[in-house]
Amino acid sequence: MKNWRRIGAIIGSIGCIEFVIFSTIAMFFYGGGTSWDKSAEGYTFWHNVLSDLGRTISYSGVPNTVSSPMFNVALSFFGICIIVIYLSMGKNFLRPYWLMLIILIGGIISGTGIVIIGFAPDDILSNYHMLGVWMWALPLFAVSLLFIINAVINRIYDILLFITSMLAIALFIHIGQGVTGMWSPIVAATQKIVVYLNITWYLWICRKISAQEITTFS
Repeated sequence: MKNWRRIGAIIGSIGCIEFVIFSTIAMFFYGGGTSWDKSAEGYTFWHNVLSDLGRTISYSGVPNTVSSPMFNVALSFFGICIIVIYLSMGKNFLRPYWLMLIILIGGIISGTGIVIIGFAPDDILSNYHMLGVWMWALPLFAVSLLFIINAVINRIYDILLFITSMLAIALFIHIGQGVTGMWSPIVAATQKIVVYLNITWYLWICRKISAQEITTFS
């Protein structure tokens, strides 16, 4: 079982790294345009959301022949790897057991949401795409809060708590943007911050799993 957890942590790390690599490469092949400026050339990092890379047709009208399949496959694999990360935590990663069970369920839902996003490009399956977005963000926010509560109760003030707190704050802001219907370049910028914090958080959790650093209630 311990070997399985280490393997799961490795798979999770690979999923995080491959998504960063391939989503970055996909940016260079994006057809151009943003939701606010369809004449914009190429991919504008702070004005395009990541999901734009998965659109079959870019906002400029140019087919995303390379970026769409590259991004969507990488994102779907990332979602699967997230599920593997949660399954690899084991029932004693956090205690009591019911807390870890809630985190496991929330994590699986969140990972599944990312897979759905990958299979539902925004320009052709918008409703399913947004379903995936909410399935990813809301459970992840709940899971991050549980991690924070557990750390505070046990007075574990480590780097993981810092990263988790930053992620929770960014998620709270981003979810608020979605609930209020806000749509502007600031939303795209916030999304980038959330996603890269999320990836950093998962990489740090994978590190803890592989090192078998078990956090328990006293």
